[in-house]
Amino acid sequence: MRETKTNIMNNNLDYTELICELNPNLQKHAEVLIAYLNDLGFESFMETEKGINAYIPQSLFNKEDLHGLESRFPDFKLKISHLIIKDEKWNESWTKHYFEPIIFGNELVVRASFHPEFPNAKKEIIIDPKTAFGTGYHGTTYMLIEEILKLDMQGKSVLDMGTGTGILAILSKMQASGRTVAVDNDPKAIINTKENIIINNTPDIEVLEGEMSIINESFDIIYENIWKNIVINDMPKLANSLNMGGVLLTSGFYYKEFKEVKKAGEKQGLNFISVREKDDWAMVKFVKR
Repeated sequence: MRETKTNIMNNNLDYTELICELNPNLQKHAEVLIAYLNDLGFESFMETEKGINAYIPQSLFNKEDLHGLESRFPDFKLKISHLIIKDEKWNESWTKHYFEPIIFGNELVVRASFHPEFPNAKKEIIIDPKTAFGTGYHGTTYMLIEEILKLDMQGKSVLDMGTGTGILAILSKMQASGRTVAVDNDPKAIINTKENIIINNTPDIEVLEGEMSIINESFDIIYENIWKNIVINDMPKLANSLNMGGVLLTSGFYYKEFKEVKKAGEKQGLNFISVREKDDWAMVKFVKR
């Protein structure tokens, strides 16, 4: 689906960034805070050295929701502040939060358009993330990229659920995949994916807005990098949409939760192949046999 950059950039949207400093800054504390903020409508989260940053469209931000938040959690101290990030300032924001080029040996470099080129890399993906999830920096995306680099993608049909920036679909197409479909329920992610597809010259990726329920065909390879509860809820549809012999890669949940995902996949007749861990996050691989 082709779309000019000019048309994409007409869909501007300002965001509120909530800066949360946790003391002590432990994974379990961040998990509790993310769950709470998710219920308030915050849709994207990023780990920082001091805690997390959370993002919500400025039009949906209600300052009253933050009243009493700093004293709400008995197990850790919380300090919050917030600011407005204009749509065109996202590159600057991600640079400030240590989005540096990610290098996968000589195989691949993931960088933003404002980073220098890496001429020795076999493949290069340029991702300007804005508010969408998926730069390769986060452990879940990193593990999925490593796994995709190992797969035989030649001519395989691919579904990328919760595509975020489109990075996994773009990499699949660079690995010579066949029909490739990227899906997300966030309109902003759809815009960002389309923009990154143009930047990386992979125009034959189909981009759809919606949930797993809109998929009415089967694929050789499926990725879903979302919260645990969504992965488990989608598992019947994921299994049904996977061709025989196909591969399902799931992530977006903590390592301590992987057994729940494993059980859900096996319940649908999928064969559990492996689990990987990075920074307390998990990636589970299934095969349909």
